[in-house]
Amino acid sequence: MKTISVLLSFFLCTSVFAQRGKKMELVSFVKEAQAFAKSNGFEKACQTFNDTDKFKRGEYYIFAYDYKGVALCHGAKKALIGKDLSGLKDKKGTMIIKEFLENVKSGNGFVKYYWEHPSDNKLKRKLGYGIDVDGKYWIGSGIYYEERN
Repeated sequence: MKTISVLLSFFLCTSVFAQRGKKMELVSFVKEAQAFAKSNGFEKACQTFNDTDKFKRGEYYIFAYDYKGVALCHGAKKALIGKDLSGLKDKKGTMIIKEFLENVKSGNGFVKYYWEHPSDNKLKRKLGYGIDVDGKYWIGSGIYYEERN
């Protein structure tokens, strides 16, 4: 019984560290994109973020919105570009863009929501991180994860 308890603790700790590592990787990726946007300007940054071959890392891609909630760039769903998504809700009622806006107005922050996974188009939990670029628009990305109760 003690062995099972030790193994279970080990696997839970490993999972927590893996999640923390993905979270740190997410923040690093978004900050890298922010630096790219600041040094290259909005137009070049948006073109690059929209081109999934140029600024994508595994499941990570960049999206950008103005402060009204209009999608400016989107590395996974180009059909969203130009749309006002300020009222977008996920299946649990989370106002996704509104919550991002509240966080990025103070600089940066995390949002938990549901989004379609690109591999199977099924809704899955996602942790997003957004950061202001220049006071006119903000960028973000997210990771899919399994929430532990």
